[in-house]
Amino acid sequence: MFDTSERDLERFYSLLEHLSSGTGQNELLSMSSGKSCAWPHRGLYFFREPGEFRANRPSTYRIVRVGTHAVGAGAKSTLWGRLRTHRGGKSGAGNHRGSIFRLHVGAALLTGVPTPLLSWGVGSNASRVVKDSERDHEKLVSSYLGRMRVLWLAIPDEPGPTSHRAVIERNSIAMLSNNLKPLDPPSASWIGRRSTRPEIASSGLWNLNYVRDRYDPGFLDLFEQYVGATVR
Repeated sequence: MFDTSERDLERFYSLLEHLSSGTGQNELLSMSSGKSCAWPHRGLYFFREPGEFRANRPSTYRIVRVGTHAVGAGAKSTLWGRLRTHRGGKSGAGNHRGSIFRLHVGAALLTGVPTPLLSWGVGSNASRVVKDSERDHEKLVSSYLGRMRVLWLAIPDEPGPTSHRAVIERNSIAMLSNNLKPLDPPSASWIGRRSTRPEIASSGLWNLNYVRDRYDPGFLDLFEQYVGATVR
């Protein structure tokens, strides 16, 4: 059994507040574009969701997803490229097979629907007919995600499992989840509670990886270093 330190969690959110003061931070995902700010080539992102607040600080939004990109050696994706895939097109179109975030949100939105979309999340690709049948739901997912706000952290290191981006992502998720017993639990109306994945429903995060891991408090020193470099 291991628990998140309240002091570590407060430090984490204090650093996020400092990060949010920077230029181009805390934009609505729906309003974000490749030119809306000076996106770093590589980095980390944090999502805030309407209606989701911290337990002991009800005016502070809690983080609902942490993510990065190009972690595998040789990967070439960019931070904005990953966020654009999560956002979908400006018309509302999207591809949940290219975004695990979209897949999880879409699946939760489908829970309890009288006529579920059985093709959702099936396969790494789909025919035009199937994609056409999913179009309205993709737009619903885009609308849901578009209301979230994004914080980003510039970390220009090389791809790899030991990259600083990977270290901060893994430890942030583990700390926030607190082994599926978050200190800042999701609200009763949070759509993620409808997820069939217990990792999401219990952690309050739109993440699966690292939610049961133990975090190393030392990552906060690294986090603080990059927050300072991003905001300056």
